[in-house]
Amino acid sequence: VELRYEDAIHICLTILKELRCVFPRGGAMGLMKAVVSVRRTVKMVKQTPTEVLDSLPVVTDPSKLAIMSFLTRLVDLTFLGGEKFLYLLLLTTTKVVHMTLLHGLFEMSATSLTDLGSVSLFVMGNIDTAQYIEERALLMQERLKSEAGKAKTLLTLHIVVCHHVKPLQSFSKPLLEGYQSGMRTGDKLMGIGCLSFSVSVIYITGKPLKVIEEQCQASITQMVELKEEDQASMQRMYWQLYLNLMGSSNNTVELSGKAMDEKEVVFTPFS
Repeated sequence: VELRYEDAIHICLTILKELRCVFPRGGAMGLMKAVVSVRRTVKMVKQTPTEVLDSLPVVTDPSKLAIMSFLTRLVDLTFLGGEKFLYLLLLTTTKVVHMTLLHGLFEMSATSLTDLGSVSLFVMGNIDTAQYIEERALLMQERLKSEAGKAKTLLTLHIVVCHHVKPLQSFSKPLLEGYQSGMRTGDKLMGIGCLSFSVSVIYITGKPLKVIEEQCQASITQMVELKEEDQASMQRMYWQLYLNLMGSSNNTVELSGKAMDEKEVVFTPFS
């Protein structure tokens, strides 16, 4: 699996190079450049007047749209590719935001700004800065006529930043909105991610176990129907946990029963 992501990343980098969009090599120096790029990009966003962000034009230039298409794909691939590609994840994220600030709105501009807010929290540890960027991303998402990326925007925002500054009880509505948007646009992975996280939220906030168990089971059915087997497998672990807490399993200290048997599960770095 890791090799598959690495090959796809290499293809994206090769195509972007042909489009005159080049990234530095990795290693310690690459990571240092990436961290500096995150800090500079965050500063750039904070120094851009609100009225400028709110009036960015929609990009129509074919070459810029092509570059952005491969860049946004590269963001996802480097995230899935693991720690080895962390420097490239940071650099790609900042590059997408730079293009938005310099040229205008792309379909995934709001999502890229959300990604920047998340990595800024990782790199700089400043929740106020991350929250400011995420709020700008939400406003940008509202301006975009396309729903592309909306599910990812809402999922990333609520998983990484919102739990620091907002009550978890307020998450259900936007996560449902993200799920519905993902289903409408064909973004199954992020839509189902919103659905899965929404079940976790009602567990954390103390809803009755029976309600949680029923919603968890329903979410798994939806994942299987959409052929999202990896997410369904992960969700089955939580389903069995809820069954154990309800006393509905013969062995309540192991994930073994109606939903799954942990002895039959093979865990991998990507599971």
